[in-house]
Amino acid sequence: MTELTNRNDAHWITAINLFNNLPRNAQYCASGYIYCHLVNGARLPIHPVAIGRVAAYFRDPAKIIYRKNQRGNQRLGPRPQLMDAVSLYESHIEGLAQPHFDPDSDDRVKLLGFNTTGGKGTKGGCYINVRRASEIKLIANWLTPYLATVKR
Repeated sequence: MTELTNRNDAHWITAINLFNNLPRNAQYCASGYIYCHLVNGARLPIHPVAIGRVAAYFRDPAKIIYRKNQRGNQRLGPRPQLMDAVSLYESHIEGLAQPHFDPDSDDRVKLLGFNTTGGKGTKGGCYINVRRASEIKLIANWLTPYLATVKR
């Protein structure tokens, strides 16, 4: 799905942002990420005021399961899994779009991203991209702890 004029403009972007109480043409990478969870019944404990802020998804140290650092990569918890929050740049979030990922051995990773492109010459929008694992800065696991609280 793409933007109309590369200005965060399309009816689907407006719908996602308004659903999350954000301005219609706001940056929507975090808004799209949480929207995917919400429409599937997962209400992650992100404060409603912070839903559109990428930093909110990586603020809780207990949720960080992977951190790239100067001494090499460091896995801090369980192996990353489907729809874990992935930080590529300081102000961008994408969701892990594959069931499992081992940052210690996999050199490529499939991610679902909003407010991104599908490569050179494409419009901004929502894409599944294959990225280099070396681009990942942080991975946070919100879904597994949430699912553990849900009664089955």
